Amino acid sequence: MASLDTIAQASERLPTIRSADWFLRIPLAIIIIEQGWFKIPAFAEQAAGFGLPLWAFGLATFAEIAGGLAILLGGLVRNNWMTDLLTRLGGLAISVVVAGVIALLYFGPFSGWQFQGMLLAGGLFFLFRGNGDVGGKRSLI
Repeated sequence: MASLDTIAQASERLPTIRSADWFLRIPLAIIIIEQGWFKIPAFAEQAAGFGLPLWAFGLATFAEIAGGLAILLGGLVRNNWMTDLLTRLGGLAISVVVAGVIALLYFGPFSGWQFQGMLLAGGLFFLFRGNGDVGGKRSLI
């Protein structure tokens, strides 16, 4: 037990980079915004190709672009409940859209949807973590 306590104490002394989430935030936002942006030119054709009504395809496109922007904008100002909420809403939008893509296209074994799985993980990270430092509280999880 003493060795575990020593490891725990050493871990608490390691420096953390407060803005390290930008290493995930920037590529996630760029990828998801790009996915939404490239749907716009051939919008109706793509919706028909996926067998989706225009309103559902439009909502997914909007959620991709808005979710990516929310992830970026939410990280610009810290220690603010509104930007934390913006980050969480961006994570929610990304998670819902990507989970829908996985269910629509790849329902089955983990083969072929690794990219979407990572996007889903990134969206869930920001949904549940938010900005992670509102009010100076540290999460236990």
